[in-house]
Amino acid sequence: MMNRPLLALCLLLPCLALAQTPRTVIVFGDSITAGGALPKEQREKLWVKLVEKESAGALILINEGKGGRPTASVNEFAEMLKRQPKTDALVIALGMNDSRDVTPGCVPKAVKNVRAMIDKAREAYGKALPVLLVGPTNINQSALGPTKPIGDQREANLRALGDALAKLATETGSEFVSLFDVVPDASLMKDGVHPDAVGNEAMAHVMAVKMRGWLKTRAE
Repeated sequence: MMNRPLLALCLLLPCLALAQTPRTVIVFGDSITAGGALPKEQREKLWVKLVEKESAGALILINEGKGGRPTASVNEFAEMLKRQPKTDALVIALGMNDSRDVTPGCVPKAVKNVRAMIDKAREAYGKALPVLLVGPTNINQSALGPTKPIGDQREANLRALGDALAKLATETGSEFVSLFDVVPDASLMKDGVHPDAVGNEAMAHVMAVKMRGWLKTRAE
């Protein structure tokens, strides 16, 4: 007959294994997710990598970022779903490139596109798939390049996109986190848009806290 301490250990092992099993999270985003604007020697400071490192093995983040990507990349998103047949959760971090559209349709089109992505993801991974929508980061208008003349409109669009994505998250049973005003102006001196290493660290802090609470709640 198995002694009690050994029996207790056997009963505990499955729980320990479950607690130590990392959760896979796809991060679908633009260049701020891809990290191509960071110098090669600073790529380890990319916010995606910092969040994964901070999780101490609890998270595996699959970086599906691509430079220049707008929310209109629904077909690219569908192709990504084929490349990634399995995930525990999804993060959608888009909107910065949409902000260059200064027509009245900017925000409604973005919301429609992101809603389509959520629908496609839950068709692929199950209706209960946890989804986190990330409101776009702020810009530094003084450092903008070609879009400097429309800096005011871009900033207004970024704020409106964040508000609209927060509402969409509620409507779709998703979560939302805003990165607007998270990145210091001094970290956006390269081109007004892409955060430096310090800016990525600021983003990572907010994202790590949010993802920790988000996924813990979903697991309970």
